[in-house]
Amino acid sequence: MPGAAPFRPRNGRLRAGGLPWLARMIDKGRAFRSGTLGDYAFPCSMDLDLLRYLGMEPEAFLALLDLCPQEQTLLETLGIESRPSSEKSLWAEVFEVRHARLLNELDKEEQDERIGNTDE
Repeated sequence: MPGAAPFRPRNGRLRAGGLPWLARMIDKGRAFRSGTLGDYAFPCSMDLDLLRYLGMEPEAFLALLDLCPQEQTLLETLGIESRPSSEKSLWAEVFEVRHARLLNELDKEEQDERIGNTDE
């Protein structure tokens, strides 16, 4: 499609259901299914970290994406809303510390793209 913007998943720090990376993983999973993932990877190591917390394999997550076209329905099906807030907060904090370097690199890439500075 000429002029179409390349696929870009949501920021990894953006929380869905109280969890960082989940919104991004949802975007990447849907793009993987539709063949529009581009240079991104699914599942990457951060996806696998989140999937371990959710108790899922990548294939099961992709199957849920197919069954749940609406994000809220997906969150409900995953049972994220029923998990204790303290558990999600602790996991989120550990995840962001463990993956701080990559999250910071992704933030910088997004910022550079917004201002048009794509020089490496």
